[in-house]
Amino acid sequence: MKILAICGSPHRGNCYSVLNSIKENYPEIDYKLLMLNEVIWERCRGCYACISQGEEKCPLKDDRDMIIKEILDADGIVFASPVNVNNVTALMKEFIGRLGYETHRPRFFDKFAMVMAVCGGFGAKETNKYMNEIFSSFGINVVSSLELQMSTKSEEEKKYNHEKTIKAFNAFFTRIEKGERNTPTLGQIIRFNLFKSISELAKEYFIADYQYYKDKTNFYYDIKLNFFKNMLAKRIVSKEISKRMNPSLR
Repeated sequence: MKILAICGSPHRGNCYSVLNSIKENYPEIDYKLLMLNEVIWERCRGCYACISQGEEKCPLKDDRDMIIKEILDADGIVFASPVNVNNVTALMKEFIGRLGYETHRPRFFDKFAMVMAVCGGFGAKETNKYMNEIFSSFGINVVSSLELQMSTKSEEEKKYNHEKTIKAFNAFFTRIEKGERNTPTLGQIIRFNLFKSISELAKEYFIADYQYYKDKTNFYYDIKLNFFKNMLAKRIVSKEISKRMNPSLR
């Protein structure tokens, strides 16, 4: 089993320590820890080229593609971040932004992930909820969530956090071994229909999206969708497209 851990901490603190301890607890796995503050990373310019024309048109030349290759080569990915004002760190946010085109053209449907947030007081739950939503929109199957509070540094707290960590990672590894994808949510079905419809209406601008969606019908990949979810999603998207086409309805 090959696991890639991506850490959004700006230093080797609590978040790093938890991720690094996995090597000791699971010596049988092929485990790589990648610190976002130690890779070459350029700030997104907001040119939108990756969205409209394709990610290969991005003018920035950094380690983005190297990280994507690491994700594609891994069986599972751990996305970890300290809590910064009830959300991920600036490093993790920048990483997510650089891969923003994946929400338009998701491709990681055979990948499984765990999200992990470390805080000194509050915000871990909200941070993991954010990461869950974003990485799910990339097509990744988020199957485990770990929230750790590190405030007292007591032996009792350390023991409690260690037990939570092992439990969350065991659940993560079990889902990877089973290979069972998450059931498509209503939100994912809505997103598929919305992006497909927009790509058809504005194919001269959303060139990459149009090429991605033109041969897809009900969903990103071949699967039998829940009838009621699919019907509701199409109705919601139909109304949204009508509003976009007729500003007076907004």
